[in-house]
Amino acid sequence: MIFNIEKRRFRRDGKLRLTRCYYLRYRLENMLVDRWKSLAVTDKVVAEKRAREFIQEKEREAAGILEPKIIRDAAHLPLVDHLKDYEADLVKRGRAGRGGRGARLLKSRVLRLMKECGWSLPGNVTADSFISWRSRESLGARTLNHYLQGMVSFLNWLERVGRIKANPLKFVGKVDERGQKKRVRRAFTDEELRRLIAGSGRRGIVYFTAARTGLRQEELRQLKWGEVKLEARIPHMIVRAETAKNKKQEAVCLVPEIVEALKMYRPANWSGTDSVFPNGIPRASRLKVDGERNDIEYQDKEGRYADFHALRYTWATFLQKNGVGQRIAMKLMRHSDIKLTSKVYTDETQLPVYDSIKDLPRLGVCTQIRAQIFGLDGQNGSRADASGEGMEAREMPENGGDGRGLSEPVAEKELERAKGFEPSTFTLAR
Repeated sequence: MIFNIEKRRFRRDGKLRLTRCYYLRYRLENMLVDRWKSLAVTDKVVAEKRAREFIQEKEREAAGILEPKIIRDAAHLPLVDHLKDYEADLVKRGRAGRGGRGARLLKSRVLRLMKECGWSLPGNVTADSFISWRSRESLGARTLNHYLQGMVSFLNWLERVGRIKANPLKFVGKVDERGQKKRVRRAFTDEELRRLIAGSGRRGIVYFTAARTGLRQEELRQLKWGEVKLEARIPHMIVRAETAKNKKQEAVCLVPEIVEALKMYRPANWSGTDSVFPNGIPRASRLKVDGERNDIEYQDKEGRYADFHALRYTWATFLQKNGVGQRIAMKLMRHSDIKLTSKVYTDETQLPVYDSIKDLPRLGVCTQIRAQIFGLDGQNGSRADASGEGMEAREMPENGGDGRGLSEPVAEKELERAKGFEPSTFTLAR
């Protein structure tokens, strides 16, 4: 180990000079090069005392007797201050979600946990206190898992930057979400959408745009007129990467009806930097009120919701109902998995299932089936009439019959009926 107290040399105006204060030059066992630490004093005796204290602290840290200084300092800093640093880091790294909504939601959840679990310092956070809080709550399984996930991500960040030694919630298990009731959405019917647009005033164009483009709330909120290409050969909107959920810039083709509506809505003195919807995007509570005023159930009998995100379901269902191929619908929805488009976002209750099968080609066997049914139940004389005297002739022993009275296939069917079995339909196979 190297342990020297000296003044550092530096060059100024071509002359070699010494620093005013003393420095500690040291190298511990696990260090490859020498390091310098300012002792910030001009008295060598005081400098030696500070240097000994510093080296003693480092040796204790290396031996595991003492926690590193950064952890000791962080332990006395309130969790609220750590949370502010974490939120700022998320924003700087572009991980705060669209419009910062993700970071705000995470912050609100962590703050609630801190308040209700009594966590004021990092050392107060324990697995037992979280599990106790979770057992008292009546929130849904998915929501409880979101609270756990948010707190774990915050604590993981504290561990990565060296503010805590280990994440105390690292091994806390999630609540099983299988079989738990989740928020299920439905698509608006065409008639409901007409009433909603017509009866919602200036918000109608927002609902119409969402239902015919599939854009999400935050994407609509940040949409600019310069990104809406209504006069292009192929009219489209550009969803910027910073506003998109998947962080990819994509063009969304527009149906002619929404192009006409947006042209009428666009102001005469518009600018490319102007927001398309300067009055904002209605929240779910506002849509609920607009829906009730126009006789639209916010939650139907099956428990499905018609909220703002349901307008995106409406767009996917509209495409499927009108015969748009699944791969094209997936592109228009900007999904990475076709299952999301066809299974999650398509409202199957609105698909024309019967209309799709009612005109399929017929096989033409109904007459044969009818003849077999009525000919085998023993109560319809049409079979006997159709056979005529030929049947009587076969029943006579003297006409070359074997004396059994019925032909072998018919006797076999009669035997099946006597035993209580349904008659075989092998005749169709033949």
